[in-house]
Amino acid sequence: MKRFEEWNKYGLAVFLVVVNAAFFAFMAWFMPIRYEQNDDIMMCMIANGLYTGTPDPHLVYINALYGQFLTWLYTWTKAVEWYTLIFAGLHILSMSVIDYTVLRSNHSGYLKMLWLAFLYVMWIRIIISFQFTTTAGLVCLAGILLLMRQGWRNLLLGSGLVLIASLIRFHSAALVSLLMAPVVIYHWGNDWKRYLPMAALFVLVIGCRIGNKFYYQTDEWKYYREYNTIRANMTDNPNARSRRVFQNLPEGVTEADYKLFLSFFPDPNIMDLEALKLINTHVNAMPLSQKLMNVERLSKYGLVIITLLILMLMVDLAQPESKMHFFIGGYAMYVIGLLILVCLNQFVKNRVFLCFVIPIVMAFFTLLPEKVSMQRVTAMASLILVLIGVYIYQAGTARDNDYYHRTVVWNAFQYPLIKTLPSDSRLATVGTTFSLEFINPFHIKDFNTRKFSLGWFTHIPFNKDVGESYIDLTRENMYLFVPVNYDDAESMINRIRQQIAFHYGVPTYVDLYRRNGGYAIIQLRTTDNWAAMEEIWENQ
Repeated sequence: MKRFEEWNKYGLAVFLVVVNAAFFAFMAWFMPIRYEQNDDIMMCMIANGLYTGTPDPHLVYINALYGQFLTWLYTWTKAVEWYTLIFAGLHILSMSVIDYTVLRSNHSGYLKMLWLAFLYVMWIRIIISFQFTTTAGLVCLAGILLLMRQGWRNLLLGSGLVLIASLIRFHSAALVSLLMAPVVIYHWGNDWKRYLPMAALFVLVIGCRIGNKFYYQTDEWKYYREYNTIRANMTDNPNARSRRVFQNLPEGVTEADYKLFLSFFPDPNIMDLEALKLINTHVNAMPLSQKLMNVERLSKYGLVIITLLILMLMVDLAQPESKMHFFIGGYAMYVIGLLILVCLNQFVKNRVFLCFVIPIVMAFFTLLPEKVSMQRVTAMASLILVLIGVYIYQAGTARDNDYYHRTVVWNAFQYPLIKTLPSDSRLATVGTTFSLEFINPFHIKDFNTRKFSLGWFTHIPFNKDVGESYIDLTRENMYLFVPVNYDDAESMINRIRQQIAFHYGVPTYVDLYRRNGGYAIIQLRTTDNWAAMEEIWENQ
């Protein structure tokens, strides 16, 4: 492996890009890749014009400046799925930068092979569940590693990658930056000239954040942005499910209304912006002692966290200088503090945790001295192999589940059903069982779309005058997608009918449009016969 140190740096860079492009292409074909959730699919549909009729930069979770660039590409040609292709290119470039950092270091070949094995297993795990959050994390890490090197080319490319990462997912880029900041400061020390470009980069990133707001200046977009920000903060926050919050709901909002809201199916007329603001004050006012109870949710990552801490200890023991012990000990507490801080107000989803693991392990590599005894390398190898084992298992499980969902759930049951809908139909999906994310990420433009409503599309200006209350669910062209044999879905439908009757005084019944072995498409129909509601009340 040491022979890579002798390579021409440009030759090595080109070699890595070619190898990683081939690796990504193979994984995309063999695994195959998909988007982890339908968020990316919906943003792609907005960008390519499939949802809106014309390419649009309002991607909601991705900076509109990035969306504007995508809009220009899709306006130029829709033959290419630019949303996915650019993500793929950024993955390849970022992994090439990370690999280059490892291979050009002065560490032993054993350490390089060990870290590269870990990085590629983690990359496979990310590729399987393609996602804008992990993409931003990977791109930001690559940018920071370039910024840690000397030279104006590294400065320009590194700054560009960090900026792009902040446009794709600001919070993900911020998390990776915070994790790597102590390491950067350690390597740069008091060389204040290295920090000046970082100050300029910070101003540029914040400027782009401000620029994003200019795309949302109309009253409709301002309302939607504020509504969706609070909605996302609450539905991803375990504190929002506290009994204390349920006991302090605003007047006019019932417990059933709030439960439906937390299930990503709100009644926008009842759960309006003012109601969300009032509820959110109680969520934010949760005492710290209550929030700290959320830390126990990290237990599902317990093996990885313990392994990382022991690996950090190994890195510490390998240091020849005693002053490094204080730094690494402080870094350990810093990382744990960040993880706990994230836990206080949100569920730490696997994609967020991946944005913790990869930067931390790369930080360890940059902190290792050039010479490490074989005894310590062996100990580190056992820990890295534990991490590799965990994520190989995750990747294998994800691939098996994906194969079943793609071939059986999506292709055999769900997609054939929605293809039967009229062209002017609107579709609301009850719960999160609708597997839109299993569309081929390189061929989203070929999907026969429907105008989706509710969820994070609640109040979005693209759906003006649609889905503004549960009454809209009774429209002639409104359909609901539900599992056939799923008690929770039936419970949600009955709860929705109850709330329509309670808030709007309108009884409804379920009209089956079409069904197959696994799923059904239904419509809610109004009636004057209140006996249609008796079956619901009798079962409560």
